[in-house]
Amino acid sequence: LESLPLSTFGAGAANSLWGWTDPVTGHEIALLGLDNGTAFVDIADPEEPVYLGKLPTSTGTSIWRDVRTYGHYAYIVADQDGAHGMQVFDLDQLRSVVSPPVTFTETAHYGQINNTHTIWINEETGFAYLVGTNTCGTGMHMVNLANPTAPTFAGCGYSAGYVHENQCVVYHGPDTTYTGHELCLIGTA
Repeated sequence: LESLPLSTFGAGAANSLWGWTDPVTGHEIALLGLDNGTAFVDIADPEEPVYLGKLPTSTGTSIWRDVRTYGHYAYIVADQDGAHGMQVFDLDQLRSVVSPPVTFTETAHYGQINNTHTIWINEETGFAYLVGTNTCGTGMHMVNLANPTAPTFAGCGYSAGYVHENQCVVYHGPDTTYTGHELCLIGTA
């Protein structure tokens, strides 16, 4: 996104980047975490990126915002005080933007956490793992995404201290003892 200056997004800082490919149009979309929201940029033509619009933050500004996708939904968290929670955004609406950029509204909101440092989604299982939260002893807050616009709390994992980063995957071998089990790797601070 070097060809789009930060001022394009009306933000003071950017910090995280994720991508999504629209299965209907084939367009690649960059999802850019900003200090005051999330920007959506169509990069189908990398020489001429199109800033589609921005989803403003739920509350306040943050130097750290993180976004991941599951299906055609984006799940957005921010490491800020207050009740930011997790924003849910239906990415399908990016197809109908006629006069970009537009200001979007969230599709749904998960409010069982306030601040979150990082989100990981295991697309194989349909669970989101939020870490560095104000819940679960600042460990791992697990969320079921079976109903993508109505996420539900699934429990705490590793609540023995602050978790800074994580990744959860289904183990496929070679040790048959754990084959088929979901394993989470965590980084503590």
